[in-house]
Amino acid sequence: MFKHGESPSVKTTSQAPRTGTPLHARVRRAYLKHSLGKRLAMLMVLAAAVSALLAGMGILGLQAANESLHTVYEDRMVPVRELSRVQQLMMSNRLILQMALSAVHVEARPTQAAHLAQNAETATASADAIARNIELIDARWTAYASRPLTPQEADQAANFASQRARYVEQALRPAIVALRANNYAAVQLAANDAGQFFEDMAPQLEALSLLQFDLAQAAYQTGTERYQRTRFLSLAALLVSMLMMTWLGVLLIRSIVRPLQRVIEAFHQISMGRYDSPIRIEGADEVSEVMHALQAMQSKLGDDEAAIHKLAFYDPLTQLPNRRLLRDRLQLALNASTRNQLYGAVLMIDLDNFKTINDGKGHDVGDDLLVLTAQRIQSCLRQADTVARLGGDEFVVMLESLNANASLAAVQAEGIGEEILHAIRQPCVLADQPHAHTASIGICLFPDFGTTIDDLLKYADLAMYQAKATGRDTQHFFDPKIQTALEARLSLEVELRQALPQHQLELFYQVQVDNAHHVLGAEVLLRWRHPTRGLVGPSEFISIAEESGLIVPIGEWVLRSACAQLKLWQGSPSTAGLLLSVNVSARQFRQVDFASQVRRISEETGIDTRRLKLELTESLVLHNVDDTVTKMKALNQLGIEFSMDDFGTGYSSLSQLNKLPIAQLKIDRSFVSHITQNRSDAVIVQTIIGMANNLGVTVIAEGVETEEQRAVLERLGCLSYQGFLAGKPMPLREFEELATQAMSALVNNHERS
Repeated sequence: MFKHGESPSVKTTSQAPRTGTPLHARVRRAYLKHSLGKRLAMLMVLAAAVSALLAGMGILGLQAANESLHTVYEDRMVPVRELSRVQQLMMSNRLILQMALSAVHVEARPTQAAHLAQNAETATASADAIARNIELIDARWTAYASRPLTPQEADQAANFASQRARYVEQALRPAIVALRANNYAAVQLAANDAGQFFEDMAPQLEALSLLQFDLAQAAYQTGTERYQRTRFLSLAALLVSMLMMTWLGVLLIRSIVRPLQRVIEAFHQISMGRYDSPIRIEGADEVSEVMHALQAMQSKLGDDEAAIHKLAFYDPLTQLPNRRLLRDRLQLALNASTRNQLYGAVLMIDLDNFKTINDGKGHDVGDDLLVLTAQRIQSCLRQADTVARLGGDEFVVMLESLNANASLAAVQAEGIGEEILHAIRQPCVLADQPHAHTASIGICLFPDFGTTIDDLLKYADLAMYQAKATGRDTQHFFDPKIQTALEARLSLEVELRQALPQHQLELFYQVQVDNAHHVLGAEVLLRWRHPTRGLVGPSEFISIAEESGLIVPIGEWVLRSACAQLKLWQGSPSTAGLLLSVNVSARQFRQVDFASQVRRISEETGIDTRRLKLELTESLVLHNVDDTVTKMKALNQLGIEFSMDDFGTGYSSLSQLNKLPIAQLKIDRSFVSHITQNRSDAVIVQTIIGMANNLGVTVIAEGVETEEQRAVLERLGCLSYQGFLAGKPMPLREFEELATQAMSALVNNHERS
């Protein structure tokens, strides 16, 4: 840098270059002789030259990469596509033959006939499709084999070509002749041959495809090496140019630009209200004096801004946000609630009998009470919530992002409101005297019950006065429907907690039978025999049990009661062979000790575990499959089997099912209810039955209500069912009578025979 009053031009011209001066020093002096505009122009010219150089190298690199990609695609990926198409066409031939044969099973039960039970048009269409596939296979293979082949590739291609000729002449052409002649036996033989050929030829196709990928990898490696060379040269040129430009830029910044930048940045920070940004001051020149003055101004403006903001947005007594800041935050919360589809709530809080305290004890005591109340309210809130003082003894709490469900959001808001009421009513000491006070709270959810700030505050205020009218020291919702629904739900939850210890829960049994109407067992269903509501179905209370966690003890009670009943049945010949299916909830199954709990109950009751079946839903078993399989296998070792309930309604795949030790699939009632009218449902049921047969598991259908439904299920291969046709869910005594009668009828039939 230069001394005060000394110009760069004077300093540089007064010193002649000395012998032995380093090159970079001479370049520096020459650079600083020029004006700022010329220096910037030099940097721009250098940058343009570097850009042109790098662009040229980049174009060369892209050209090399394009050539490599073209080689990979044309020479290797196109053959892979042709080979893949050949394999797809061979698979298509196999599926066409299987479909032709499956039509025989579905339509004709070919136990005696030797011809296909489909019309001539269908058989001819299948034959034509296979013939077209033969032509397409020939075309694809010719396209593949016509290109230059490596020696290894040629050997493998020759082997496959020989196999392909035998595949066409020994399997496909006989199949075409048999299909056109409607000869089932010949089609069966041709299909077997085609399948065997496909199994033998598939590895050859796979080997050819893998060879293409190996050759493509070699081409890619060549392109990569060219790319690495180009990149190295580009980076080297870039590094050299960056070093030179950096050096020139540093000279420019040190001499002129950097001090000005610091001044500009300081003004910019002040203009944005950032009064706490540090200002770095170097030296003692004119720029430094400007920076000192700027620093003093920044500190003064920061203090003034903080004081103004506090007066404008915060209550001076409680230090809480005031009405203005509350309205700003409420508007943001309303917008976010609509956008995110999550409910929020406004709680209007008013101290009970505050005027009496304020007038009788004095304003100082009243102020102390307001400060204490503000602190107690804040202690009950989440970090994202807001509490503000509107004035007097009125406070407002804003709760954001509670829940997407209005009822659950109301539950959360009520819980926080109850915490606030509890905190406020705690005794305190004011002016050396003990004191106790209460508050009333009005709650309004948004956005459904208030789309503007004024509406929200008005509705919450109305609800608060409703709370005062009902006796104070309580809270009330603005919407009567939510208030009523919330009270009903809470009442039912309280009563449900008493249902288990007061023995109000009861097991019902829905009989499960086979196609000969022999009783196999029953599914255990839960009912609540309420002292005033009567018999309550699970649809009314299971969701409450799930949300409250009561489902775990209730599920354990159901399992223990079912096992105890199984033990009683073991002593009677008419019921000793019955099975019991028990539903297990997701929350119950995911308990860490679920398997040991089942083991303990089975040992304590002394049951034959082969008579116990646990029903799990698709969504349950597919959640954390590894943990599910571990628990299922542990219980399988005890002899307990598993049934997948509501099968077909979820997203399970054959590969996932194959991992699970499932003994039975239960066809959901949604597929059974319209099976006689809806062909799609029948096809789905047939697919499920076929899947079960492939897995080696049994099938049972639920929701069977008519003889027509049962007949269709039997024709499709489902030989067990439950539903109103066999019997509705019934109490224990009715079920035992039904099972005993069925056993007696079976014994009588055997004796007569």
